[in-house]
Amino acid sequence: MSITLTKQGRLLSLDAYRGFTMFLMCSAGFGLGVLIDNPGWEWLARQVDHVAWTGCVLWDLIQPSFIFIVGAAMPFAFAIRQERGQTRAQMFSHVLQRSLTLLLIGITIVCIHKDQVLIDLTTVLQQIAIAYFFAFFVLGRGLKVQALAALLVLAVYWALFQFWPGVGPEGPWAKNVNFAAWLDRLWLGRYDQGGYTSFNAFSSIATVIFGIMAGELIRKEIAEKKKLLYMVLAGLIFITLGLLLSPFIPIVKRIWTPSWAIFSAGWAYLLLAFFYGMIEIANKRNWCFIFTVVGMNSIAIYVFFQMMRGSINGWLWVFTRGFLGPLSDLGTIIQYCLVLAVQWYFVYWLYKRKIFLKVG
Repeated sequence: MSITLTKQGRLLSLDAYRGFTMFLMCSAGFGLGVLIDNPGWEWLARQVDHVAWTGCVLWDLIQPSFIFIVGAAMPFAFAIRQERGQTRAQMFSHVLQRSLTLLLIGITIVCIHKDQVLIDLTTVLQQIAIAYFFAFFVLGRGLKVQALAALLVLAVYWALFQFWPGVGPEGPWAKNVNFAAWLDRLWLGRYDQGGYTSFNAFSSIATVIFGIMAGELIRKEIAEKKKLLYMVLAGLIFITLGLLLSPFIPIVKRIWTPSWAIFSAGWAYLLLAFFYGMIEIANKRNWCFIFTVVGMNSIAIYVFFQMMRGSINGWLWVFTRGFLGPLSDLGTIIQYCLVLAVQWYFVYWLYKRKIFLKVG
């Protein structure tokens, strides 16, 4: 049995998963963070904010999902280019152009937020730009080559941290006292106080490769339920491996440790399996429309969220503070949902007019 693609060559379940990921990001946590001091809802508030260092909550899975999906979409996108007669060299030219464009967009957004011109590679678009470029070289090379490439990336990453001469008493994975933080200080003269580093892009290559492996599995001419089984098994195996590694290499998203790259890829496989099973196998599609609209214009909503969310919140608050302000925490949550609704309507407006913004 073969998969069914849209007229644009898109896999609906992948668009829905991408849209779900971006929907979560644009929600800014639905305002649930205000419940952090509420004994009954503190557990939920913790799910919408990144962990301080080690561990994982729902919010930590947004970025690896986005990066994983980039890889999963690559086999489909480049199959279309191959059908059009493009050579590997022409595809490489496209990859280079797309990577540079993503890099420029990401850095521009950072400069505007920081109100100064500076180079910053710690946010998601810059990480994707770099990881996507290098992962291209294993696209279509087969499962063994891809698995070995991902393993090599993570092994090199581990070795650079483990044997860095500056390792302190807290070990190689300490916040801002590690190889990647040292590297940022060396070439940028600064490091991120939150612990994020430019070198995350290197281990993110493995995340993109894991996504490529998923995308190529889906494109195989095998039974759909067997694909689903393989994705679930991969997810469970990756999560288990990540946990087994965690006593030696802690699970830290902020520096994208090898255990984190493997552990988070496991969750990405399970989430993709859920969307694939519901949409492509069970043929339940209406429920995911709200996510599909977002997933088909992920770059548009990402830039819109980064550049306009604060303004939208301020504009809306002029009209809503009179009745939402007195509601305290509930009013904050409703306000966040209204801001999210405006962002969603923006991409819905584009969707209705068949406008799909792409990079490269």
